Amino acid sequence: MVGLRRLTMSIPLRNASKTDEFKPPVTLDRELPDPFVNEKKNRVYFVAYGLGVVIACAIIFNYEKTRSPITSSTLYFLRRSAIAKEQLGEGINFSSSWPWITGPLNTVSGHIDILFEVKGSKKSGTLKLKANRDSKMVPFNIQQFALQVEENGVKVDYDLTKDSEVDFDI
Repeated sequence: MVGLRRLTMSIPLRNASKTDEFKPPVTLDRELPDPFVNEKKNRVYFVAYGLGVVIACAIIFNYEKTRSPITSSTLYFLRRSAIAKEQLGEGINFSSSWPWITGPLNTVSGHIDILFEVKGSKKSGTLKLKANRDSKMVPFNIQQFALQVEENGVKVDYDLTKDSEVDFDI
């Protein structure tokens, strides 16, 4: 299989009259590359490409969660909450500039079970939101909306649905 391969084609010239139809041969006089020569190197490239695609997709999907109206509303309620202000302080926001939201956030199917880190001027904590709905015409039923803060080495959960400053009725 190693050797020279000859590829010949005839290409008609443009603007040639019928008497001057000269078709020069196009020839390829070189060995075509063998794609299986660097098999290990190609496998490494394939694995690196696959990992890159998976990591990029995870980052993109997480970015979509951070910009979701559900996440924005959750942070808005948290900023208005007296319990959260008392525990975290003022200026409540994501704990980092690249927040990571774990859990499903699927408003189409009506299933939300997210968890992410928040911080204020005093300390930081973890926000948990669990809600569902039966159909698109029904508001979400909040099962858990809690702020978890560490106090004296013990994690304490505060139920934000019991906060008098925040009205959950729609």
